[in-house]
Formats: sequence, C-alpha cells, structure tokens
Amino acid sequence: MSVDMKELTIKSQGLKLLYVEDDKNARETTLKLFDNFFKDITIAVDGQDGVDKFKTKEFDLIISDISMPNLNGMEMLEVIRKENSTIPILMLSAYNDIEYFMQALELDVDGYILKPLVHDQFLKALFKIVQKINFMSLNKNYQKQLEYEVKNRNEEIEHKLHFDYLTNLLSRYSFFMNVAELNYPIIILIDIDKFKVINEVYGSKIGSEVLKKFAQNLSFTLKDESLNIYRLSADEFAIVDTTKHDKTENDETLIDKLFKKLNNLKIEVDNNKITVDITMGISTVEKDGYESAKIALDYAKKHKKPYVMYSSEIDYRKESSLTLKCRDDIISAIDDKRVIAVYQPIVNKQGKTVKHETLMRLQEKSTLKLLYPLHFLDVAIKTRLYENLSSTIIFRALELLKNSDNTLSVNFTYSDIKNTLFTKKIEGFLDLNKEVGPRTIFEITESESIENYDEVKSFIKRFREYGVEFAIDDFGTGFSNFGYILEIEPDYLKIDGSLVKDIDTDVRAYTLVEAIVQFSHKLGIKVIAEYVHSAVIFNMLKELDVDEYQGFYFSEPLEQIG
Repeated sequence: MSVDMKELTIKSQGLKLLYVEDDKNARETTLKLFDNFFKDITIAVDGQDGVDKFKTKEFDLIISDISMPNLNGMEMLEVIRKENSTIPILMLSAYNDIEYFMQALELDVDGYILKPLVHDQFLKALFKIVQKINFMSLNKNYQKQLEYEVKNRNEEIEHKLHFDYLTNLLSRYSFFMNVAELNYPIIILIDIDKFKVINEVYGSKIGSEVLKKFAQNLSFTLKDESLNIYRLSADEFAIVDTTKHDKTENDETLIDKLFKKLNNLKIEVDNNKITVDITMGISTVEKDGYESAKIALDYAKKHKKPYVMYSSEIDYRKESSLTLKCRDDIISAIDDKRVIAVYQPIVNKQGKTVKHETLMRLQEKSTLKLLYPLHFLDVAIKTRLYENLSSTIIFRALELLKNSDNTLSVNFTYSDIKNTLFTKKIEGFLDLNKEVGPRTIFEITESESIENYDEVKSFIKRFREYGVEFAIDDFGTGFSNFGYILEIEPDYLKIDGSLVKDIDTDVRAYTLVEAIVQFSHKLGIKVIAEYVHSAVIFNMLKELDVDEYQGFYFSEPLEQIG
C-alpha cells in the first residue's frame, strides 16, 4: 500500500497525540519524525504518567512503548481501555515477544511496530490509523447531525401534536391530556353556527381565514384570563379554566362576556364581511367534563339557546343507555322467536265477533310476560328493527289465514308500503293463496310521515286485485286529511281510541265522533270504534250508528283464535 504523504500530513495536523516513551534518546529521535505530522503532541515518560496525562485531556491517538517503569505499556492500556474503548493505539516495542503481541490483540491495538522504526512500515501504520480516525470523526459528526435532526423532528412532531396547525391554539390532543389532570375542570365548548355554510358560500380558503381570525379574537378576549384555549375540530373550540376553584358568579360573568364579544362577530376576509354567530355549552362537573359540555352544547343548539350550563336534567345518556338495552332486547326476541302475534276481536252491534285485529307483542325472556308496543316500538323504529318485527307479524297473520276461515286485519305503516321487496313478497304469498286476500284487511296508520299519496294509492290498487280491504287506522286526531280519504276510498275508518274513550264526558269528542260517522256513511265507508271499555260507551256508539267495535269491554287480545 502506497502512502499519500500530502493526505497523511493534512489529516494528521489537527490530531492530538499522546506519546509515551521512557527512553529519552528514543523519544527525541522519534519526536523529530512525529513533528512532521502532528502539531499537538503530549509526552508521557512512563505508563503511570501516560494514564495521568490521558485523564487530563482528550486525545485522538496514543503511540506508546511497551517496556517502561511504573506501568508498562500494556498495563497502561488496560487502564485506558476502561476509560475509552475506541481510541486508536499504536504500540512500539524492541521485543518480538509473542506474549506482548497477543496482549496487544486482546486490547484491540491498531498497530504493533518493532523498534528501531522502519520508516515506510511506520508511515503505513500511521496512515491506516489516521484514516480510521478520520472515518470515526466523520461518523461522529454524522451521528451528531442525525441526533440534531431527530431532535428537531421530534420537537416538530411534538409541536404538531400539541398545537393546531391552522390557528396555533392548543390541539385536541392537548385538551384531553390537560383535562385528565384536573379534578374539577370548567370546560366551555364554543361552536361556530353554520360554519359549513360559510365554507360552501365563500370557499374553504376563506373559511380557514375566518377560523384563524376567530381564534385571534378568542385569544384577545381572554388575554387577561388564566385559561387555556383549544381548537378541537373544524369549527369547535374549547376553553378550560385550569385554576382550582368552586363554581362562582365569576364563571357566569366570563360566559356572558365571551358570548357578547364573540357572537355576531364581524370578520373581514378579502373584502368579504362575514358575520359569525356562536353557541356554547358549559360543564363544571367532576367527571366526563367534555361529554357533559358536549351535551350542554347539543341541548343549546337544539333549543336555539345562546349557551347552556350542563345539568343532569338535560343529560340524554341515560335515555341512550336504555335505548341500547331495549334494542338488544328486541334483537334477542327476534333471534329467539319471541315476537308474538295476538288477536283482538272486532264485534258488530250485537256483540258478535266478525274479525280480529292482529297486534304485536314481545315476550320477555325471563318471565314470558307479553310486552305492549309502547315498551319497544319507538326504539324499534329508531334502530331500524321495525321492518323485521312488522314482517314477522304480518306473515304470521297471513299463515293463520291460510290455515283457517278467520278474517284478520294487519297494520301497515308508510315505511312498510315503501318497502317494495316486502310488498312484492306479500303479493307472491297472496298470488299462491288466493283464498287469503278476501279475508285480509290492511290497516294503514294515518300519519304526517306520508310523503307521497300516489304511492299509497298505487299500493291499495295493487292489493285490491287480490280482494284485500283497507282501513284507515287512528283516524280523527292529529292529522286528518279528508281529501286524502276521498282519494283512496277506504273500506273502513277506525276512530282513534283517544276520542272514543271520552265521549261520555267530553262533548267535543262526542261531536267529532258523530261527524266522522256521518261523513263516512255518506261515502259508503264503514266505521270501527276502538277503545270501547264500558257498556255506556258501547251503547252511545251504537246510537251514533257505528258499524263495528273493538276494546277491552269485549275482549283483551288473544294469543290463539279458532
């Protein structure tokens, strides 16, 4: 290997050398050679002196004799290696001793050269060591640069984690971290009303500027307060009072101040003057502060209030929990086939049963008690389980009609009518069992949810072809569209029970029932009265010429009919 003397000289100039040699003549001779390469040379006269000098200064290279008083070279290196395991070491020895050579290997010596020094041999060894030192220096610098970049990157990530990129307010992550550390946090949630509309009208770029300026106004308004401000989502901000104090009138003052300063705020962006309105929800509870503030905010938005303080009276979580439990109970009943059809008799003026209405019940798993729809129907509709329940009951009734001579009515909602797959399935059944249609009555519940009368009329027309008759259920309260009745021409009107039950004490109810009966008969429509609960009511209805009657006075719903 040839030695590039220029490169060796340049790279060795800045290195700090510890030279250990006890022989003065050898030391002076060798130093003349070292002076050509090193500017910073520290001399030690024996092994112990070498150790002492090593501890006072940072060196890049050690060149040492082996045979010396106090500590020999190998003993010295054992001590030094405990302090620094990587410093390059070149050993000089007048003895070609295999034991020294093996010790040098164990101590990870970089070179072992015999005295007297052979010039070329020494330069080659020195050149290799200088290259190693240079590589170690580059690697060390790279490591430092890498550590610096990693540190900066970590700081950048940490900043992004704790601060919102758009407004530079504290972030959602910081909010939940900080709130978790407080016992009684006072949390104020602020929602920009209809921010989506601002984005749609002016564009997302201007929308972002609105958020930034709103955040600046929020920070300015609270600059003298001991409060943390956060941006939680696109248009939702939070304020947390980090001081430990009981709820006082100061909280009310702060909230009032915030609303007056920030509501109806005029923000100008690119010559667009945009008005920002806000709604606030506030919580001072010990646990679940954010959830409680969110409930208060939702309540305020729903009831169009500027701000609302959380209280247990507005907490819908208990209701939601009950809804989920009821939903699970309904699913369990469906899976266990505990959806039960019961049949309530409908009688004529002589009290004789002429047909039955098919009604829905759920059977409790533990007690086998039958639950009325008021216990589960609303939840079934909300959780989209009603279709399954309705389908079960309707086909239970159709199967009974297929295997008996009874006449049954079944309830249909507008959602049932819109379910084309379901209605086609019923058509298929009636097509295969043609004797069933003429003994079937579909009771359509009168409701404001009916959006398209043409759909209802088309449904009625289709099923009349199978001999099915139609009744309008719950007629006479809430929504009563007489024009709609004329259009669909039902076979029956069922007067709502809330009118029937009070006709003996409520003149207005009596008058309305009387009018419905007369109106229906003029159109050739039969009238059925529900909720007949006494002989007095039955006799009064007969005097009004009601055609058929249904209620507990005659019979409760039956689980089985002949």
